[in-house]
Amino acid sequence: MRRILPVLLALVLLSSCSQRRGVVTVKVIATSDVHGRFFDKDCLDGNERPGSLAKFSTYIRQVRKDFRNVVYVDCGDILQGSVETFQDMTSEFYKPSLAASIYNWLGCDAAAFGNHDISVGVSSYERFFRSVAFPVIGSNVYFDDYGDYLPACTVVERHGVRIGLIGLTTQVVNWSVPSDIISDLRVHDMIESASYLTSVLKDETDVIIAVVHSGYDGGRIDVENRVRELAMSVPDIDAVIYGHDHLARCEKLVNGSDSVLVINPGAGAVNAADVTLTVDFRDRNNPAVSVSGSIAGLTSLPADPEFISTFSDRYADVMAYSDSIIGKATVPLESGCALWRPASAIEYIHSIQMRFSGAQVSLTAPVALKGIIRTDTMSVRDVFSLYPFDNNMVSVMMKGSEIRRVLEHSVSKFYNTVGNGAGPLLKMKPDGRPQCDMSRFITACGIDYTVNVTKPEGKRVDVVSMSDGTPFSDDAMYRTTINSFLFSGTESPLREALGVGLKDFAARQNLSSPTDLKYYIITAFALKNEEGREVRIPRYANWKLVPENVTDGFLAVDTVNFKFKL
Repeated sequence: MRRILPVLLALVLLSSCSQRRGVVTVKVIATSDVHGRFFDKDCLDGNERPGSLAKFSTYIRQVRKDFRNVVYVDCGDILQGSVETFQDMTSEFYKPSLAASIYNWLGCDAAAFGNHDISVGVSSYERFFRSVAFPVIGSNVYFDDYGDYLPACTVVERHGVRIGLIGLTTQVVNWSVPSDIISDLRVHDMIESASYLTSVLKDETDVIIAVVHSGYDGGRIDVENRVRELAMSVPDIDAVIYGHDHLARCEKLVNGSDSVLVINPGAGAVNAADVTLTVDFRDRNNPAVSVSGSIAGLTSLPADPEFISTFSDRYADVMAYSDSIIGKATVPLESGCALWRPASAIEYIHSIQMRFSGAQVSLTAPVALKGIIRTDTMSVRDVFSLYPFDNNMVSVMMKGSEIRRVLEHSVSKFYNTVGNGAGPLLKMKPDGRPQCDMSRFITACGIDYTVNVTKPEGKRVDVVSMSDGTPFSDDAMYRTTINSFLFSGTESPLREALGVGLKDFAARQNLSSPTDLKYYIITAFALKNEEGREVRIPRYANWKLVPENVTDGFLAVDTVNFKFKL
């Protein structure tokens, strides 16, 4: 019964029923998984983005012009995913949250709490909460010891129509977000929380909408994506507006004798969800509600000039930040050769991971967007080209045999078994690209090993020793640093190789970094630059393809038209 009193108090404050006459139409407009795409121009390359909140502003301005009653909600994953969010959280943290300022200006009425909003850490999302003029709702988000963390729901009124908005967050964050980042925050069962709240709200509101950060169905664990189950099993919900799986969808599902609108605008503000509520008050004792929806494309819309003008100073700050020179490197940072020899860009990432949490082994994969990055001047923009994703470092325990299995699994995706002149060595598409995405090519540091491409799959990797010369054992446990994608990503090649579920693998965590790897790269360059020194890029050269008399001949042919592309 812990939430009934606040909900009823909110209802008491609603406007009188004098407007509850005739037929009233309300538009509910939604975005989701914006991931920091605020400005119409990409703050790294200057290109126009397909979607952005600058374009969305044009859209919702027109909706508000055409319709008197409009509600705007967002389904979460606001705070992470672009250079503007990164700069705002790491360099502009003493200012009001940029995201909050923009969503306030857009007139947002409520937002759900996304998994990537949680993974930025408590200081960043609490700063956002302090700055917003609307509730971030999460009926199933709570503290282990202290109870509710977010408002469970909010009720908005438009021309007498009372709309209950229930916030829900995917339970996957209990395992996908490293334990020292999520701390004692927990996400409860979505279905149970929604069932409780609809029973409270159904007699006091005209329409109930679930604003959800959870995908449609399936996922890494059985409780990750539950929108389909929610819509079909919880009575009295009229619509589910959701995000998380980045897949635009609009359909009606049957729940008993009722139909429930299920709609997802997709990611990156490329679309908006447009929900039309029609409430007929002519029978005052039993208002009739109809709900319909559609996906509105935003890519062809111009950016709102007023949005651009209002936030021009913040945009200029982000552009200046992207252009800022942070230092120099001793050698070019290259990743295009990563498939056939140790690449300096990958070795630099390994060097950072090896210094984290007393690592004995580091595992990573190519993530650079450029094949080579200059050494004369390294800018923040170059760092994003080197490491574009928002990945924290995570220390986990792995057996020697598991490390070997991960490497075996990886090389099986990229090399054919060769010998007696039969080739090619590299598994490539006709256009010269690898058959498998390069981001799945995992290499190790901290151990010396060879990959014998004349042997069958599963028997190619020979770990000679630890790189310090001590023996390597299949039975020993090693403190291993990986990134958060390999730790919990939906398509993590590491967990795929091990056949380990997310819940089981999460239990292996020792420690995670409080911020993502780009922050450590930028800091390292900036500190060396202040000293007038270059950042030394190590050359571990701890693995190679063998036998070299065989591989050299194949690579001389296979690499001619090779195209490194993530």
